[in-house]
Amino acid sequence: MADEIPVIPKVNVLVVRTGNIVNWNRLKRKPNLTPTAEVTECVTATVKKTIDAANKTELQYVKELSCVDKEVPKPFHEYERGELKVIIKLCVCSADQPPEIVLEAIEKAMSDLRVTLAETVLLSLSMFETEEEITVDQIKPYWLLLENLVAEERVLAIGVADLDKAKLEELYDWAKVKPCVNQVNLASCCVMPKDLVEYAKQVGIQLQTHNDPPELIPSNRLQEAIRQCGTEQDGYGWSALWLTRCTVLVKCRSIIKSKNYVLRAIRDPHRRM
Repeated sequence: MADEIPVIPKVNVLVVRTGNIVNWNRLKRKPNLTPTAEVTECVTATVKKTIDAANKTELQYVKELSCVDKEVPKPFHEYERGELKVIIKLCVCSADQPPEIVLEAIEKAMSDLRVTLAETVLLSLSMFETEEEITVDQIKPYWLLLENLVAEERVLAIGVADLDKAKLEELYDWAKVKPCVNQVNLASCCVMPKDLVEYAKQVGIQLQTHNDPPELIPSNRLQEAIRQCGTEQDGYGWSALWLTRCTVLVKCRSIIKSKNYVLRAIRDPHRRM
């Protein structure tokens, strides 16, 4: 925008809920988007739609901005739900996030899908903004809350992403509810490590591949997305806290029926990048 007056000067918390993106024409015109490009495109479109429709004077005083796609999805028919599989991948992007964000993230994801049960929830801490390796001790507090969701019969199975054999074994031995899946990014290892394959086969953990980068939505991409919806100043200081990608598959055909993102981000007004 040409106007240099910030559009959302006091907003320091941003929640973005894209709704089902499967039929978005803007994505169909870009069929080969990377995971980062896709989520950035979705965040940009959802934030822009919210800001364009809002009262600009009122936006000057808002401290938490919720950007929600207004198109409410129809609930799945009871006969149809049995043919569907809901998979939620929760990416925790900041190492200082309390474990309780698991409940907030899963609740928002399931609410947007209008379901009360998810077949699988995958936990990824690989997107922590830290140069140190993730430890199983860091995973445990989040895992305990996922186990509670299984006990409450809101989630059927839970899994992880990007654990090597040693860490996967440590988590498996400790956990009350065992991980059913370990996603492996082949960009980082090209071929599945033999020890990981053998261990997973031994204990019955399914190994899946994925192509998500270490940071699914880096701070610079998030800031640029928000900048496109407002002014240069509106884009400063933003970083993601957590992100969920929710996919609904038709079981027998592996067709994606629904896909949506939920993002929570904060802004440090003193951070320029």
